[in-house]
Amino acid sequence: MSISVKSPIRAAVLLTTVALGVVLLLANAVAAGHGEPGDDYQGWVEHVVVTGDTLWDIAAGRTPAGGDVRRTVYEIRRANRLETPSIVPGQVLQVPSGG
Repeated sequence: MSISVKSPIRAAVLLTTVALGVVLLLANAVAAGHGEPGDDYQGWVEHVVVTGDTLWDIAAGRTPAGGDVRRTVYEIRRANRLETPSIVPGQVLQVPSGG
C-alpha cells in the first residue's frame, strides 16, 4: 500500500500530524503508568482489621460519594499487596482516608 503525496506541503502536514499523534499516545501511556494507589483520595490512613471486617465493608466506608466501591477494594488490595481479598483480625491495612 502506498500513499501518493503530490505536494511537499501535504507531505509535511501528513508527517506532522502522524508525529503529533504518536507523541500524544506516548504521553498518555506515560501519564497512565505513573498512577499510584490513592491518586483519587485525599490521603491514606492505617486500619486495624477487627473480627467481622470484610475488605468490601472497609472499602465501602472509605469510598467517596458516588464512587465505585470495587475501585476502592482494588486500590486497597494494590496498596497492601494483597493477592486475595481475604483479611484477618489484627492485620494493619493502608486505606484511603475518605473522599
